[in-house]
Amino acid sequence: MKRFLKLILYARDGAAAIEFSLIAFPFFLIIFGILDVALMFFVDSSLDSALHMAARDVRTGRATVEKWNLATFKQEVCGGMALAFDCSNSLLIVTKVMDDFSSVKFTSAVGNGKLSVKENFASGAPGNYVMIQAFLPWPSWLSSMGVDTAHLSDGRYVLSASALFRNEPYEN
Repeated sequence: MKRFLKLILYARDGAAAIEFSLIAFPFFLIIFGILDVALMFFVDSSLDSALHMAARDVRTGRATVEKWNLATFKQEVCGGMALAFDCSNSLLIVTKVMDDFSSVKFTSAVGNGKLSVKENFASGAPGNYVMIQAFLPWPSWLSSMGVDTAHLSDGRYVLSASALFRNEPYEN
């Protein structure tokens, strides 16, 4: 019995495989977590950039002259994104036209774990203040691994971008 116990305690055959099996899951969880967050930040940055490019067309009057609607604006934003997974179906746009900056109120996209945004698009008139918000639900790989950090009850995050500006004095 002592010999068997000694053999088990001092044997090193397969030790590396057992040690790796103990740390493999946390290691890959961290690696996939880093990739998930990096991709999410990249898409969020892409959404912000695309929204600002499309908002420039609103600010300069192109959207008004060409009579853009919500679908056209979404197409412009999604077309400007580097990675747009199902952007045209998932992207939510909210615009507010104001007379001054004192009436600015940001819309929250999430209510009780669900998206609660009423979409609209208006380009405003020359000299109006316009706030455009874009919301894009984003699935997380981590939620499929059991990590619960998402904003929506179905395990998705909500990426958002906004642009607040005053329309230039263009001619209709």
